[in-house]
Amino acid sequence: MLSEDPNTGAGSARALDGAGAVLSLLRARGTRYACFTNGTGQRPASVAAKLRGLGLDVRDSEMLTPASVAAEYLSATLPGEPVLAFGTDGLFEPLASAGVHLASLEEASAARAVLIGADPEFNYAKLTAACRAVWAGAPLLVTSMAASFASSGGRLPSTSGAIAAGIRHVTGAEPIVVGKPSGLVLDMAARVLGCEVSQLAVVGDDVRLEIGMARAAGATGVLVLSGTSRAEDVAATPAEARPTLVVRVIGDLLEHLR
Repeated sequence: MLSEDPNTGAGSARALDGAGAVLSLLRARGTRYACFTNGTGQRPASVAAKLRGLGLDVRDSEMLTPASVAAEYLSATLPGEPVLAFGTDGLFEPLASAGVHLASLEEASAARAVLIGADPEFNYAKLTAACRAVWAGAPLLVTSMAASFASSGGRLPSTSGAIAAGIRHVTGAEPIVVGKPSGLVLDMAARVLGCEVSQLAVVGDDVRLEIGMARAAGATGVLVLSGTSRAEDVAATPAEARPTLVVRVIGDLLEHLR
């Protein structure tokens, strides 16, 4: 829906052609929808406000990020337990709002979980604390293990994926992904929208992340060829993981919706 760096909000922000019309049609028809970005550099409400400023009808409650998923997951599985999290306010605020206890670096050994988000100031002290927590038995969670993401300026490296890969190399722990393509994302989306996962239609530009996530969960997958994946990527994808529908740009969905 938006072309920019999803972690920092940097870049020339613009709504993708046809995105506003698609959302307007869905709203008019009473079709519920939510938006999800793997970036955690910005608070969900801030992202929603930016989208509205670009003419996209997205309410705060309809904007989800891996921080939203992590907050729900940690509140349910480790209520009141200390969590060592790395990122910015875009990650910390949803966690704090859900009552997740954020541990300090000095409390690393007592942390019951480690959560890696987009942290542009990650350093050796943080790496040491994270590894000590994992060595002490804390599971390693990460917002995204994607190697890169598409932006208006071209492909950019994923901060959280790079950090988590380093911790995995040091500790041997396999990260639990709380962003795309984790099934946890669709579980939360279905809860927010009040439906079953199988009733979801997932629209995205990455055949491996969004479409793979959708098809693995039994949801409909709609691939838009204006971002990460191209037609040749679809052809190279196993039949069971291919999108249900492929469109050139987001605006082409209007014809199918009508």
